[in-house]
Amino acid sequence: MGMWLKGTRLVFERGLVENLRSKSFKVVTGLLLLLSIAAVTLPQLFGDDTTTYTLATVGEAPADLVATLDAAGDAGGFDVEYVTRDDRQQLRQAVRDGDATVGFSGDTLYAAAIDAGTFPVVVAQAAVTLETTRTLAEAGMSPQQVAQVQSIRPPEQVTVAAVEDEGRATVGFAVGIVLMLALLFAGTAIATTVALEKCTRISEVLLAVLRPSQILVGTVLAVGTVTFAQLLVLVGPVAVAVQVTDNIGLPSVAAGDIALAIAWFLLGFALYAFLYAASGALVGKVTEVDVAVRPIALAIFAGYFAATFIVMEDPQGVWSVLASIFPITAPLAMPVRWASGEVPTYQLLLAMALTAGTAVAFVSLASAVYRRALLITGRRLRFRDVIGKPAEI
Repeated sequence: MGMWLKGTRLVFERGLVENLRSKSFKVVTGLLLLLSIAAVTLPQLFGDDTTTYTLATVGEAPADLVATLDAAGDAGGFDVEYVTRDDRQQLRQAVRDGDATVGFSGDTLYAAAIDAGTFPVVVAQAAVTLETTRTLAEAGMSPQQVAQVQSIRPPEQVTVAAVEDEGRATVGFAVGIVLMLALLFAGTAIATTVALEKCTRISEVLLAVLRPSQILVGTVLAVGTVTFAQLLVLVGPVAVAVQVTDNIGLPSVAAGDIALAIAWFLLGFALYAFLYAASGALVGKVTEVDVAVRPIALAIFAGYFAATFIVMEDPQGVWSVLASIFPITAPLAMPVRWASGEVPTYQLLLAMALTAGTAVAFVSLASAVYRRALLITGRRLRFRDVIGKPAEI
């Protein structure tokens, strides 16, 4: 076991040094660092100090309501914009889509779940004040009229949102994109490295002194370490900024979601990396790598599309739950669904356990393919050409 670890470490160190010295690593890491810094600093540099709220009404907003809200805005340091819709359903949709902060019609007030601030209360108070004024103008100050005035209640406030926290959900969406790209780039790098070493006969030299499993594990760990470091460069400053300041417009809980996303990257990498390495060993030429890894890339895309078009649309739907637990799609779907704030902890742990178990099975399968395919050169192989009884690594 000690000799196996020593050989694996040598392959790992060799691959790590080559990756760190490469021009592409320096360029990509520099760009990721600039992107991360921009994500933290630009919202603070170019953010608008004046808060603007949008009120949607059925038809034109009453002039007295507009005057009251504008006066409140002058006193409170915010602006109010006004939009119209045809009916209450459109009001609700406008708030849900983010086209309006508040929708107001008669005795009902629809409020956005994020960035609404105290504006719903201001609108409600303005409506009550105007109704009180009209009542007092139409009736005297008899006890009956006073009782009538006192019976006026603010509009019922209905919070409209598909998720618990829209800002947190936005972070989840961004996490899905980053994880998909990280898995695709890391996997392609692994497959290319394996294919290049096979086609240039470097693998034959390595096999003279090392076992196939040592080459496989060392190569995967080297590329994985580099990719993980680049991922930390990208998300690290953002996670810290979210935790210590609220000037970038993200909830503090998003820092925990980002940390969880890193854990899901490790699980996703373990799930797909060895399959990428096995696919790289199947090619006869380096130019065939893209075709060889296409089925794996499609599986990753499937997870991303499930997260985007199924999970974000209805985080608690049956298909969303299945996509976030099924091991092939879980690394991309579960972080997005978790950001909705409505995932039971047991489902998160179940998804992680199933993904880890599947990753172990994939390692065994990929090792068998890698071990046999690495020794066959000159032509492109298929999985069925080399698959058999899984070899021990």
